[in-house]
Amino acid sequence: MPETRGRANVRRSFWIAVAVLIVCLVAIVIYGWFTLRDSDMSVIAVIALAGGVVLTLVLGVGLMSLLFYSNREGYDDEVGRRER
Repeated sequence: MPETRGRANVRRSFWIAVAVLIVCLVAIVIYGWFTLRDSDMSVIAVIALAGGVVLTLVLGVGLMSLLFYSNREGYDDEVGRRER
């Protein structure tokens, strides 16, 4: 039963971290909205800026998740070992 309790704690910690990240993201978006509202940037430029930020974050999160998945599944264990 300790494994079940440990997994429940990990899941709860994960969802707390996700909630905190979403709150921080919303705060940053609101701050950016009020900051960029007074700028001379066109609507297209703001959309391009937001799209670039989102695509960069998606790419970074995707690559890091692939890295952790590869490490957890052991795909990299044999790479770099020399046979003697």
